[in-house]
Amino acid sequence: MDFVLVAPLVMLLVLALIQLAFLLHTRSLIACAAEDAVRVAASFDGDTGAGESRFRSLVSRDLRPDAIESLTWASTLDTLTLRVRSRMSLAGPLGPLTTTTSASAYREAWP
Repeated sequence: MDFVLVAPLVMLLVLALIQLAFLLHTRSLIACAAEDAVRVAASFDGDTGAGESRFRSLVSRDLRPDAIESLTWASTLDTLTLRVRSRMSLAGPLGPLTTTTSASAYREAWP
């Protein structure tokens, strides 16, 4: 009798933990790809096109193509920043979750 009452709650908790693990994995994947893309773009001979290509190649293996909403590059005198807006899908009626991740790197320059 007790199992019938507790089993749905335990199942719901396990499914919520699995969903959280998927969200954290996706967020980590996007953050690491953004950091690598900024490093490529900020290198001595790099540009934002090479960085965006690197980002897309890293993310395309693990995420759906529509998961990335936008990539925005910002540049100051010595810093390059990439801002990634992404959509993460959630199971059930919660709908998609939109997040923004950014990564920065100093530009390499020949003295």
